Amino acid sequence: MTDNDSASTAPSLADSVYQELLASIRDGKFHPGERIKEASVAKALNVSRTPVREAIRRLQSEGRVTIEPQRGAVVAELNRQEVSELYALRRRLEGVAAGFAAQHASDAEIEMMEDILERSKAAQQDKRLLNQINWELHYAIYHAGKNRFLLKSIEAISDSMALLRGAHHIPDERPQQLYQEHKCIIDAIRARDPQAAEQAAQDHIKNSYKVHLSTTGA
Repeated sequence: MTDNDSASTAPSLADSVYQELLASIRDGKFHPGERIKEASVAKALNVSRTPVREAIRRLQSEGRVTIEPQRGAVVAELNRQEVSELYALRRRLEGVAAGFAAQHASDAEIEMMEDILERSKAAQQDKRLLNQINWELHYAIYHAGKNRFLLKSIEAISDSMALLRGAHHIPDERPQQLYQEHKCIIDAIRARDPQAAEQAAQDHIKNSYKVHLSTTGA
């Protein structure tokens, strides 16, 4: 391999490492405040530390990682004010998304939402699986709204949600509440009632914020 060949492959390798680290943050494999060790990542992905370092710099520029003295790269963590701002915006966007879904969702898309909802009911004892199914349901609602600009806004919000401390924690009493709140949203979408769907979605996020505060204090 020539030097030019090596130079041309380096960015794609760093991008691959970046995508792996980003997915790990989104999926909760790396929690807010947790250190990302270059050597461990390099060993796990079977790469040198150079592309890992480049990927971490990219994550830092995006605000997903911070560099701390004595610790190095650490997954960013939102402060109390940022959490409040994030939930305020998410509440609005989720409401708009549900309202759009009530107007534009196909019968097949609504049936898919109902199927996902029933899967969430069956997964209430498996918190990790339940979290994944819950996000699957939200994304089904987003896409049913058929607004590409809303989707872009929500994708940015979703990335930030991964930086919430305790974002993947579901208290024992929450699964049944989630089921009922999601059911209210879907019932309103099924009824083609945009105002009811928007209100149900906003109430859901308001309740989620209260749960977050009660479990993390932040």
